[in-house]
Amino acid sequence: MINIPFFSKSPGTSLGIDIGTSSIKFVEIAGGSSATLENYGEVFMRDFVGEAPVKDTEGSLLYSNEEISEALKYLLKEAGVKNKKAYFSIPDFVSFFTSFNLPPMKKEEVGSAVQFHSRQYIPLPISEVVLDWFLAEGEEGKEMKINLVAVPKEVVEQYQDIARLCGMEISALEGEMFAVVRAFTRDTEEKTAIVDIGEQSTLLTVSEKGILRTTHSLEIAGNMLVKQLAKAAKIEYNEAKKVMMEYGIEEETVRKITSNLATSLFSEISRAIRTVESKEGKEVKRVIIAGGFSLLPGVVDYAKDALDKEVITKNCFEGIKYPETLEEDLKEISPSHAIALGMALGGIEKGE
Repeated sequence: MINIPFFSKSPGTSLGIDIGTSSIKFVEIAGGSSATLENYGEVFMRDFVGEAPVKDTEGSLLYSNEEISEALKYLLKEAGVKNKKAYFSIPDFVSFFTSFNLPPMKKEEVGSAVQFHSRQYIPLPISEVVLDWFLAEGEEGKEMKINLVAVPKEVVEQYQDIARLCGMEISALEGEMFAVVRAFTRDTEEKTAIVDIGEQSTLLTVSEKGILRTTHSLEIAGNMLVKQLAKAAKIEYNEAKKVMMEYGIEEETVRKITSNLATSLFSEISRAIRTVESKEGKEVKRVIIAGGFSLLPGVVDYAKDALDKEVITKNCFEGIKYPETLEEDLKEISPSHAIALGMALGGIEKGE
C-alpha cells in the first residue's frame, strides 16, 4: 500500500473504495475477532451524470474529478456512511508492476536497494512516480524476491483531488491487484490464478498462500468485445453493452461476432499461466473468473474449454460475517465489489 503519512488512522470501520470505468463501489467492514460486513453500495456514473462519450481508442467512459466526487458523495450519503477516511484502489492500467530478486543483505539495506534497482525496471523517471514495494519471498541474509508497484504522481494527485472534493481523506492508495488477491485468495494455500475482466483492461493475477506472485495486464477487455458487437450490429456502444451483459457469449450470434477476440483473450491468459508454471515449477490449480464482465452468460464454460483447468466464480464475501438474508445478493455482486472489499480488508489488516 502507498500510505499517505499525513493522514491519521480511521477508528471503528475500514472503508474500501473502487473507482471503476463506469461505476463506483464501496465496501465497509468492521474488524475484531473476525471481519463483519457493515455496508456496501454502488453508483453507476451513467445514472448519476448521464452517459459520457466513449473514447475511440479505448472504449472507456470518461468522467471528470468533479463528477466522480459528486457521485461518490451521493453514494456514501445515501448509504449512511459516516467514515471520512478510506482506502482507494488504483486501476492496473495506470500503474506499473514488476518483481525482481535482491542478493542477501541486512534488513535496513533493503529499502535503499529497492530504490536503486527500481530504476532499471520502471519506464518512467523515478522523480515522476510513487513507489510501493513489499517482500514476497526470503528474509534477511538470504536472497529476497521484491514486488514493486510504481504509480505516476499525477495519478496520486488525481485521487487526492477527488477525495478532497468529496470531503474525504485517503488512508492509503493500493494497486487493485493486491486487493483482488486479498479478496479471493486470503484463505487459499494453493497456487491460484485470478482473471479480472474489467471494461478497460483484463488483469491476470497469480497468488500462492494468499500472496501475490505475479500479475499481467492484458489489452483485450470487455470494452473491445462490446465495440466488436456494436460495430457488427450497427448499434451504439452502450446499447451493445446491455446486449452483451444480457446474452453473453453463450448466445450464438454474440458468440460468433466476438469469438475471435474471446479466443485471443483466453489464449493470452493461457500462455501467461503456462509461463508462470514453467518459471516457478508449480501448477496453477484453479482459475477464478472475476470482474464485471465475469457476469457474462457463458464466460466460465468458455474459459474452462480454453484453459483446460478448473474454472470457477467465487463469492469474495465468504468468511466474513453478514446477515443470511444477504447471501444471494452478495454472491451476485461479488465479482464487481471484490476490489473494494480487498481494500477494506487491507485496512483491517493494518489495524486501522
